[in-house]
Parts: sequence; structure tokens; C-alpha cells
Amino acid sequence: MRLSVYRLLTTLTLPLIAWSGWKRCKKHEAQRQTQPGLPEIPHCFAARFGRNPAALAKGGIWIHAVSVGETRSIFPLLSALKQRYPNLPITVTSGSTQGAIQALRFSPVPIQHQMIPYDFNFAVSRFLRQIEPKLVIMIETEIWPNLYQACSDLQIPLVLANARLKEKSFDAYRKWGGKMLQDALNQTRFIAAQFPVDAEHFKALGASTDKIKVLGNLKFDLEIPTGRVADAQQWKQENGLTDRFIWAAASTHADPQGGQSEEQLLLEAHRELLKTQPDALLILVPRHADRFEAVAQQLQQSGLQSAQRSQLQPVAADTQVYLADTVGELMLWFAACNAAFVGGSLVPFGGHNILEPAALHKPVISGPHFANLKALFDTFIEEDALTLCATPQALAAHLLELNNHPEKQQELGERAYCVFAKQSGALERLMHELAGLLH
Repeated sequence: MRLSVYRLLTTLTLPLIAWSGWKRCKKHEAQRQTQPGLPEIPHCFAARFGRNPAALAKGGIWIHAVSVGETRSIFPLLSALKQRYPNLPITVTSGSTQGAIQALRFSPVPIQHQMIPYDFNFAVSRFLRQIEPKLVIMIETEIWPNLYQACSDLQIPLVLANARLKEKSFDAYRKWGGKMLQDALNQTRFIAAQFPVDAEHFKALGASTDKIKVLGNLKFDLEIPTGRVADAQQWKQENGLTDRFIWAAASTHADPQGGQSEEQLLLEAHRELLKTQPDALLILVPRHADRFEAVAQQLQQSGLQSAQRSQLQPVAADTQVYLADTVGELMLWFAACNAAFVGGSLVPFGGHNILEPAALHKPVISGPHFANLKALFDTFIEEDALTLCATPQALAAHLLELNNHPEKQQELGERAYCVFAKQSGALERLMHELAGLLH
């Protein structure tokens, strides 16, 4: 595909794109009525077309992260940039309202924020004129041809950082990207690939070899929030949980193919575990806030005794499932548990980040669907630092083994942490490369 064809196709689909964006912004506003803690996303829809009436500081660094995981991964980078370049304003854009919530609520440093403009020439140009960045950093797989071309035309350095290509995306880009994609990749100052396999994928798509640097995965440099482990211990003591086996199931999803939800499968595993370990507790953490209510209804119909975090309900002696239906507390639940299951993997979604429980020395468990993060998962599988369970029955059996053998918990937790620790350092390497662009 060539850029002219891409521009024609995106112009033709503008009404559909605009309608989708408007619905998402309206949905977020509706959620704020029932979840008062959710932040406002200023000019949510207008910003998609480069319109932001707020006065934004110019001449700084623009970082774009599309959604929740990508946004959390840039927090150490934000801290490092602010420490090294304190006078440069930092603008963060999001591609989803869930990512925006993370940025607005939990950014470790002051930022300017808005939703990213859609990849139309007029929208991108308007936004670039408003902030006039010294540097643009796109995270993971955010390749937008008009934006890349505009930065090249204006001689604004652009970096694709923490770059990766899952197999599905690679196949689609190879089929449809053509010269337009090749030109975009070569308009970057460099591509900081996560793993060697990602570097090979970018080369196969036409990126010049001298553009590609394998710097590692920024998510390995995540920061454990100060006091989070102590907070978890306090929560357990307050709820009488210090002697109970706790497992967390995080970032859970509906089945994209319409089958049983991941929560239903996990509740099946938990029922099996309860037959042998009746005081075990499951902390259930759905991935997206807009599913909290649906999961709460599932729990009410499950026959299991449950409590909800959002309702400030304590964990009673007979509570079997605790629904963690809040935003921003995932590390608290990982710190509190004896073992962590990472979702999006019992259903065919493609997996989620397994590094957070590993950083906390927890045994890490996943389902068989992890194609989105295959290179990351492979580093753990090679070191026998990740347990894969394909069925609720297999998951229950593994949890029972961990319950019965605390030394096994410790061994697997330390093994996961060692893999995590060995892969750290990507942030320092990236900062070194960026220094040449911000001198």
C-alpha cells in the first residue's frame, strides 16, 4: 500500500471513525456517573481531531501509549525524563479511554494529557503545531503513516520505543503495509526493539538494519509503588487473611469468541480448589472497568460467597471470592496473594503482562493463549519460571500443589523474579540513546 491510497481509505472511513470515537468518549462520561473516582478526560472527542482549546506548553517531549499496559510501562520512563530534563514539558497521549485513566490518575510526574489525534493530516498537523515537540516517542506498535510523515517533514525526531510485533500484526503488516509501512519505519530516528525476534520482524518489513536497536522491554524496569507490600500485609491483617491461601486472577476477559467468560472458568477452578482447601480465597480483577458490573452479577449467580472492593465490603471468614472492582490497585492484589494467574489467556485473547507478579516474587500462572506476548513468555518458559494451565481442572490442581507445599511457592516465585531481574536495564539503555536527540 502507498501513502496516497492510505489517505484515501482513511478519509472515506472518517464518519465511522468519528462515530466510534464519540461513542467511547460518551461511554466514559457515563461511567464517571457511577464511578466517581474516574477522572475526566478533557476534550476527549475534540482532541481526536487535533482540537484542544487548552493552552499546552511547547518544545517538550511527546510520548504516546495506546492502552493500559503500555501506559503503565512508560511510568519509569516519565520519571527518568523528568529527572534528566526537568525544564522540558512532557505530553502524554492515549489511544483508549482506559489508557487515559491510567495516565491521568497514576502518572508519577506532571504531564500534559489528551487523546491522540486520529491519523488524518489535518488533525496531526494541528496538534504538532500546538505542542511543537522536540522529540516524539511512540510506544510498542504505534505506527501511524501520516504522523510519521509529518514529523519527518518538520524534522521532528521520532522514536519507536519498546517496539514489538506480535505474529498476527506482523503477518498483517507484511500483507498490507508495503512501501508505505517501509517508509514510515525508516522515518524514525531509531526503533528500540524489545527482543531479537521483534528486530527480525521489523527488518523483514523493510526497516533499515542501522535503524534497529535491541534494547529490551521497558516493562522489566517497572517500579513497585512505595509501601505497596506493606499495604498488602495490612489489608490481610485487617481482614484476618494471614493464614489463608490467596490466589489472584488478574486482567480477566470475556471470551472474544462468545464462549464462557474467563471469570466463569476461574470460578470453576476455584470451586474445585475449595473442595480440598475450603478457606482458599480468590481475588478476581477484571481487566476493564466497564465489565465490573457484569462480573459482579456473575458472582451473585455463582452460589459462592463474595465481597466487593468498590462497596468497601470486608472479607469475612466465609468469603470465597473478593471482586477487586477498582482501578489502579493491581499491584496491591499481586502483593497480597500466594500465587498469581494472569488473564486474557484461558480465553483466546492473547495474554497480558506477567512481569508485575514476577517482580513481587510470586509464582506466575497463565493459560495457553499468549500469542500477543510470545517473546516475553518464552523468556520465562525457557527458565521454567511460568506455569501454563490449559483447563480449570489443571489450574485447580496446580493451586492445590502450591497450597500444600509452601516451599514450592517460594521456589517458583524466586525463579520468576530471577528471570525478571535478568532482563532489566532497558530504560537505562533507552535513555542513553535518547540523549543524543535531546542535547
